[in-house]
Amino acid sequence: MKNLIILYNPYYQDDVIEQHLKVLIENEKVAFGKVKSKLKNMEQIFQKQLEEIYKSVSETNYLQLFLTDYSSIYVAKVIAVSNDDMYDLAPAYYKEKNLEVETWYVISDICEIVRNDFQKTRDEILANFTTTNFDNHTYAVYGNSYVYPLIVDMKYKTDYFDCDNKDFKYYPDVFKSEKFLAIKQNIIDFSFGSKHIFHLHPNSLSNIISSEMELQENKLDRNYDFSSIVIKYSKTLEQEIYLFMKTLLKFLIEKNQRIENVSYSVQSKNYTVKDIFTNKPNFGTYKFILKEDIVKTVMENNLDKVLLFFIQKKLVAYINFIQEIRNETVHGRPATLNEANSVRAKILGVAQESILIELIKNKKMITK
Repeated sequence: MKNLIILYNPYYQDDVIEQHLKVLIENEKVAFGKVKSKLKNMEQIFQKQLEEIYKSVSETNYLQLFLTDYSSIYVAKVIAVSNDDMYDLAPAYYKEKNLEVETWYVISDICEIVRNDFQKTRDEILANFTTTNFDNHTYAVYGNSYVYPLIVDMKYKTDYFDCDNKDFKYYPDVFKSEKFLAIKQNIIDFSFGSKHIFHLHPNSLSNIISSEMELQENKLDRNYDFSSIVIKYSKTLEQEIYLFMKTLLKFLIEKNQRIENVSYSVQSKNYTVKDIFTNKPNFGTYKFILKEDIVKTVMENNLDKVLLFFIQKKLVAYINFIQEIRNETVHGRPATLNEANSVRAKILGVAQESILIELIKNKKMITK
């Protein structure tokens, strides 16, 4: 998966993202145009590299396009790139202002990362980018000679659109309510901190905030069924464990390729470990794979003792915890406020270490 960044200019249109979002909501697709620069010294010298990237872009091999004005930053899921006339799939202002577009990016989803916070955009998001064609230096906000679109990589890699629910879309939640943003800030301030919050999958963060909003609205209602809150918290943990396991297995396969051929079955259907990267398994599969002799041997030979202990003891305990929650919700008994708070405490780290932060920290240890 490739990543590009475009620094868009509010001079052309002061509500760039809003205008594209309107078209996206209406058509489920929108064309974002890279407006051709009128400055001769702004010619793209890496066009051949860009063209190679564009050739392979499709719905299954999407491109992550980061859009920023430095105050805010968004990431778009690009499923096609074209030089053809796509004004009809774009906001009207392109035609109305006679803007000359050199490249069109067809977008099927947009995720809001940071809004109206220059310092957070600069220090937490842009600082995670390295510039492929500039000696892989960290992205520089000041004093750079970049020409956009700019090819970038990420120090801590995040696929913002890696979601097991293929129908899930982020764009309905762009420009979230003040309440949503306030709760998000509280979670940053009192639970995860800026150091960890942006390493959560966006779907995980949305589930947490949605759970918090529902909990605040109904915690005084003694007859309320808190099952939906429990389920959303547990889905967050499911998502992050899946991402952790993919990172771990990728590392182990690099050390011993035979691991990708370790077989397992789900509901009488046979799979191998390499299928996990495209098909999310059940939790029993994780425990089964971690007990396989070849997996245990490669882990013991290549992971330090702290990380090994986390995987073999604590991670397995977290998986058991989620399995218990799932079993209870399957039986249809309404969840109580105490049960919701119990799950919440483990997720957010209330009077204990957050499970999610532990997963993030240990995932970083694998990728060091």
